[in-house]
Amino acid sequence: MDNFFELVKTLRKECPWDRKQTLKTLVTQVIEEVYELNASIEKSDLVEISEELGDVLLCIFMMGVILEEKGIEFNEVVRRVHQKMIGRHPHVFGNDGAETADEVVEKWEERKGKGWSVQSSLPALLRSSKIQQKASVKGFDWEDIRGVYKKIEEELEELKEAETNKQRKEELGDILFACAHLGNFLSINPEVALQRANDKFEKRFRLLEESLEGKNIKEFTIEELEEIWQEVKKDEQ
Repeated sequence: MDNFFELVKTLRKECPWDRKQTLKTLVTQVIEEVYELNASIEKSDLVEISEELGDVLLCIFMMGVILEEKGIEFNEVVRRVHQKMIGRHPHVFGNDGAETADEVVEKWEERKGKGWSVQSSLPALLRSSKIQQKASVKGFDWEDIRGVYKKIEEELEELKEAETNKQRKEELGDILFACAHLGNFLSINPEVALQRANDKFEKRFRLLEESLEGKNIKEFTIEELEEIWQEVKKDEQ
């Protein structure tokens, strides 16, 4: 890893594109690379996971080089997180006890001391999930998943009955908020699930257009398109 860090320093020094990068531009790249890493994890492709993880690591190391240019040694970054992890895990490195993962999370939040602080810059679905995880740790949650399903049904009915755009916007937000929490009960990250649904729809829509053999999609009725759509879904199975 020391050799790789030196390689990244060389890139930063000698490559015009790497010299141009900043912490802000690299944040965008990290986000993109993490999504690609997630896609490879979804496919359970270990070779691809290894490659994508390396791309994420490259971005992190380049950030480390830029920090060193600003006077913060990368070793200091590692030292700080090293000490923080020891302090946040007294059940591993100290005398505190934690028998379950839920107990670890609860004590972690107490030690962080941030209360309800969930970064507003997070994607909305992911932030919703984290907010409700915090509420759950404090005991504010349904006893089982049936409560979440019922809540989604209630919010859907309220959306149907909404009379103004302001009301509809609020009720739609409530539905999405409840759906994000459904992911908590199912141990599914809602952001990842939605991204997968996006990819699936794009793929199917592309296949649908290809099946039209150059004809304008607007020439077909929605019933005809739905029939083709169902055939596309069958071909995937």
